Amino acid sequence: MSLPVLSRDEITAEWLTAMLRGKGHDVAIASIEAKAIGTGQVGATYRIALNFDANPDGFPPTIVAKLPSNDELSRTTGKSHLTYLRESRFYQTFAGKKPMAVPDHLYIAFDEDSHAFTLIMHDLPNHVQGNQLGEPSREEALLAVDAAASIHAAWWGDPMLDTLDWPNGTKAVPPQLDSDVLFGMFWPAFCDRYGDRVNANMRTVGEAFLGKLNANYDTRQSPRCLTHNDFRPDNMLFNVGDPVKPIVIVDWQTTGVGIGVGDIAYYTGTAFDAGHRRDIEEELLARYKAQLISRGVPEPDLEHIHDDYCRSAVAGFLMGVTAAMVVERTDRGDDMFLAMARRSAAMVLDHGAKALPQ
Repeated sequence: MSLPVLSRDEITAEWLTAMLRGKGHDVAIASIEAKAIGTGQVGATYRIALNFDANPDGFPPTIVAKLPSNDELSRTTGKSHLTYLRESRFYQTFAGKKPMAVPDHLYIAFDEDSHAFTLIMHDLPNHVQGNQLGEPSREEALLAVDAAASIHAAWWGDPMLDTLDWPNGTKAVPPQLDSDVLFGMFWPAFCDRYGDRVNANMRTVGEAFLGKLNANYDTRQSPRCLTHNDFRPDNMLFNVGDPVKPIVIVDWQTTGVGIGVGDIAYYTGTAFDAGHRRDIEEELLARYKAQLISRGVPEPDLEHIHDDYCRSAVAGFLMGVTAAMVVERTDRGDDMFLAMARRSAAMVLDHGAKALPQ
C-alpha cells in the first residue's frame, strides 16, 4: 500500500504524532510552526518546530519537510524532468542503506500520477548551507570530496544501477531528454536573456559544444556508479564540528548513474573562481582518488580518472544554461546560474583539448 502524499497544510501535529509513533518515538505533539528555509528553485523546504505535550524520549524539537515548489512553472519542470520522481526514488532505494553523507529521513511518499511528494527528514539545525555565490574554504572542499567518495564507492560498478528505470543516465531506458537537442534550444535563449552578462569564455564554450555534448560524454571510460549530478555548495550542509555528519549532501532531484568523477568536475567548475580552482583542483582530485581506494574501489578502475575529469568539465556550464531557462526566475537564480556557467567555461578552456569536444 502506497503511503499518502501530504500538502503543507496536511502535515499537522496529529499526523506527525502518529507518524513518529509509528517509527517508535514516544511523543505527543500539541502544535507545530513551519518556516520556509533554503534557496531551492524546484522544491519547497520547511523547518517545522514541534511543540510537545509529551516527549519522554527527547525527540529533537524540529524536523524538515520538503515538498514540490509553490511555483507552477517549477512544479511543471519538476514533473516533466522527473526531478521529483528521482529524489523520491533515491530516498526509497538508496538513503540509509549504506554509509553515505546524506540526510536521515523519516517519511517519503510519492504520487505516480501527479509527481507530488512528501519528504520528512531529521533536522540539522547546526549545519550551515553552502553558498553558490561565494567560494568554499579548503576544509569545506575536502569534506565535499570525501562526501562524493562515500556516495560513489557505495555502489561502485554495481550492475544493479542500470536495471533501474528512473535515474539520469541509466541504461535501462533511453534518455528522456537529448542533451544536444536541449542545449541547442536553450543556449540561444540564454544568450538573448543575459546579453552582455554572457562573457567571451562562455560564448566560446557554448558554441564549441553545440551538437557535440553527447559525443563528449560518450568518451568517458571509468566504471559507473551512483551520482548526484548537481554537486555544488548550495546542495551541501556543513558542520565541521559534527563527528558523525560534518557534511550532508541534499537535493537528490538529479540522481543518476554515471562517472563519479563527473560530480567532482561539476563541483570544482561551479564552486570556484578560476584562480582558486587552479590552485586546489589537483589536490582535490588526488584526495578523491585516495578516498575511493580507502573505501574499497580497485585502483585499476581509476586509470582514466583525470581524462574523465576533464571530459566532465562542461557539466556545470550545461546545468547553468539549461536550468536557468526552466525554473522560476529570481535575481539570485540569475546570479547563480551565470556564476556556474562562467566558472565552468573557464575550467573547460583551462583544460583545453582534453575538455573540448573533438
